[in-house]
Formats: sequence, C-alpha cells, structure tokens
Amino acid sequence: MQNDIISEIIEVEEKASKVVEKAKKESAHIINDAQIKANNSLKNTIKEKRTLNNQKIEKLRVENSKKIKAYEDSVNNSISVDYSEIDIISDNIAEKICNSSVFDK
Repeated sequence: MQNDIISEIIEVEEKASKVVEKAKKESAHIINDAQIKANNSLKNTIKEKRTLNNQKIEKLRVENSKKIKAYEDSVNNSISVDYSEIDIISDNIAEKICNSSVFDK
C-alpha cells in the first residue's frame, strides 16, 4: 500500500512536471507570436507615417517651388534696367563728388 501511494505521488509529480513544461513552451510560443505581431504592427505604423510625411514634404516642395518662382517672376518684372538712366545717374554722382569740397585739399 505504501508503495502504491509513493507510485501515485511520483506519477502525479511526473504529470505536473509535464504540465509545467508544456505551459512553459506554450507561453514562450504565445510571447513570441505577440512580439512578432507587435513588431509588424510597429513597422506598418512607421511605414504609414513615413509615407504620409514624405507626401507632406513633397507637397511643401511643390508649394515652395511655386512661391520661389512667383518671387523670381516678380523680381524680374519689377527690375527693368535702363542703362542710359544708370549712365545719367552715375554721371550726376561723379559730378557732385568732383564739385564737392572734399577734393579741394
């Protein structure tokens, strides 16, 4: 009878040990699967945000290119160089400088 009890105890311990080992393997598998899912989710989120940000950057580039073009056009249209006027102005400046008292000394 005592041997039967000892045998039952050993059998229960073996079953418990097997249950613990199975639980360890299953929990490791569950954790691994969860980690893979989390990594994939994170990668997808980053990819979506990167795509969205690249679209925003491209939109800003296009808008800025248009603004720069408009600015260049306005500058080009506002400056019309008439070299004859520049010659007259430079002659007037030279004459005033030459007639000033600075060169009398």
